[in-house]
Amino acid sequence: MSGSATLVADAVRLRDFRLLWIGSSISQLCGMATVVAFPLLAAQALGASVGEVGLITAAGYLPWLIITLPAGVYSSRLPPRTVLLLTDLSRALIVTMVPVLAATGQLALWHLYLSNILVSCATVFYEIVYLSMPPRLLPKDKLVYGNVRLQMARAMSLAFGPTLAGFTVQFLGAEHAPLLNTGGFLVSASCNLLMRERIGAGGAQGGARGLWAELGEAARFIGRRRVILASIAGSAVGNCCFAAYEALVVIFLAHDVGVAPGTLGMLLGSVGIGGLIGAFGAGRVSRRLGTARAVWLPAATMAPAGLLLPLTTPGSGLFLFLSGALLFHAGYAVFTVGQATLVQLLTPPELLPRTVACVRFVSRGMLFVGGLVGGALGTLFGPRVGLAVVMLLWLSAPLIAASSKLRQWRDIPTLE
Repeated sequence: MSGSATLVADAVRLRDFRLLWIGSSISQLCGMATVVAFPLLAAQALGASVGEVGLITAAGYLPWLIITLPAGVYSSRLPPRTVLLLTDLSRALIVTMVPVLAATGQLALWHLYLSNILVSCATVFYEIVYLSMPPRLLPKDKLVYGNVRLQMARAMSLAFGPTLAGFTVQFLGAEHAPLLNTGGFLVSASCNLLMRERIGAGGAQGGARGLWAELGEAARFIGRRRVILASIAGSAVGNCCFAAYEALVVIFLAHDVGVAPGTLGMLLGSVGIGGLIGAFGAGRVSRRLGTARAVWLPAATMAPAGLLLPLTTPGSGLFLFLSGALLFHAGYAVFTVGQATLVQLLTPPELLPRTVACVRFVSRGMLFVGGLVGGALGTLFGPRVGLAVVMLLWLSAPLIAASSKLRQWRDIPTLE
């Protein structure tokens, strides 16, 4: 391929990466509508208890335990854009059913559980492909750039999505707010249709070996690399605590602190603003500290700020939540960028979708456990004490990731 043709191909891939990022950013931003609306709809309209509300969060994470590993194999047997398009359209259809059922007076608590489960099944496939795309669309020296953008998408959804969702709930009602989520999925599907790079299926060659043979190859690869294992363990603990936090925080702020839905959305948005600050700074932090140190050191330094969250009180006490969330999640945004870059740099391209699936199986599977833990802590001790326990446990996540030789490295070695 000539130099000019290579430049054109690189420009097309960069454009496609931007479309992928924009579509996913809008989808995640609008997706916060159900995160806020479903717990309030369950508690206020359906009379659900704190434990039952926690089960809504847990139900959304259950598929990560069940289908992540097969999804890592089967998603690579279709073109990536096909997987992304099908998952976006199916999620849009599923989420739309909740407002329809509410409008007809047929909505029950189990509908919310089922909706979260089915949407999450599609999300499993989407995220495995989505997180495997940066190495396919970007050169290795731009991987940190790509992962920063992906983390920014998540951070922007956490920063502005709850505020948007909170006011949507306040003005339109919790039963109509999920339509915002539907719109986000449709925008993401449209961006996917505008992409021009034709990336073929990556798993056809290994298809004859069977599901377990392909998964076994990825599992053996991970098992021989303690750095990846330790980062997975740290991510698993962090995700468990995050899901427990999600199961508790809406009820904590609404009932224990007594804030209105709009204010609640802005408080939850401070989590994303902290993540956005961390994501913006992740590239600079990686250059100054080194890509390996950036995986764990900023999170370990800033994690104690999270202990301010359960101390939140009405009035000026809301600043405890704001400051704690900003600092805590800024550190964890850098951790997330670093962990994704570590896996991508240390994994051969042909193994990457399956490796991502194995990583997601453990780390995202713990989200299901965390949802149950959060609901149980809230039922036994109340939302405030439960949140305090969760934030205390969360401190250990970056230290677990650093328990390997990662702490001895300045930079993550590039796989040749």
